[in-house]
Amino acid sequence: MVTVFSTIAPIFLIIVVGFSLRQFKVLGVGAWAPIERLTYYVFFPSLLFVSLATADVSNLPVGMMAAGVVGTPTVILLILLSCKTWLGIDGPAFTSVAQGATRFNTYIGIPLVVTFFGEKYITLCALFIGFMVPFINIVSVWLLTKYGKTGSTKGHPFGDIIKNPLIISCLAGIAVNLSGLGLTPPIETLFKLLGYAAPPVGLLCAGAGLDLVAVRAGRLWISISSGIKLIAMPGVALCLARILGLDEASSNVLILFHALPTAPSAYILARQLGGDARLMTGILTTQTAAAIVTLPLWLLLLGGANQ
Repeated sequence: MVTVFSTIAPIFLIIVVGFSLRQFKVLGVGAWAPIERLTYYVFFPSLLFVSLATADVSNLPVGMMAAGVVGTPTVILLILLSCKTWLGIDGPAFTSVAQGATRFNTYIGIPLVVTFFGEKYITLCALFIGFMVPFINIVSVWLLTKYGKTGSTKGHPFGDIIKNPLIISCLAGIAVNLSGLGLTPPIETLFKLLGYAAPPVGLLCAGAGLDLVAVRAGRLWISISSGIKLIAMPGVALCLARILGLDEASSNVLILFHALPTAPSAYILARQLGGDARLMTGILTTQTAAAIVTLPLWLLLLGGANQ
């Protein structure tokens, strides 16, 4: 459990640093908007592109893994959509609850998998990411264009999906991977270097946008989103892994990645596409803190802590 704590704590602390920078006005208030746009249009797309373009997914249970990866958030999203009217939640807040309930933080997941299950699991991580990143970004953009407050693409949600930099980078990475051409070392290094900035800068932006008053005011939605993400999502993944007959290694990765707290990119999306960004920061921060408790429990259930 010490390893889990030491992995998650720096993530949470970066959010605190971003919050402190904003509170003490180390950077001007106007500085954060262009930093968010740089992260959204350059850093995160670079990370997604190079990860998918260079992933090795040969000799893996591709079909069954895809079903588990995509099937788990689909079940959760269908339940949320069917309950939206009953919950009485407005559109922007709903998009943040939905993003918080389904997205995953890659930057916590990969170190945890390698630490507890070994480097041989990295290709399974790549397979999960390869299916989940395009799917969840398409779904998130659709939710935000449909229920977000900007209303710029009402009736034509797929217009923004096609132009979304995260979607473009995912599709480009998959195309390069399938082509077999690969990336030349200078190009691969370029995108890796740009991608390295995505996790810390994204977390800093999330921290800078943190509003403790909004967190307290939205504690009901934060609790619902966090409970779904940290408990229900991995529970559904566990059931699907058994139904699909996945081997132990694939099951472990599927369940653990779905047990991760939500991604900092969810905050960037909320800011850019009209979601409830204040609520999103509360969900992101709360889930990251709560995962210090829930992830060790899932790891114990999977037997990872004894390996």
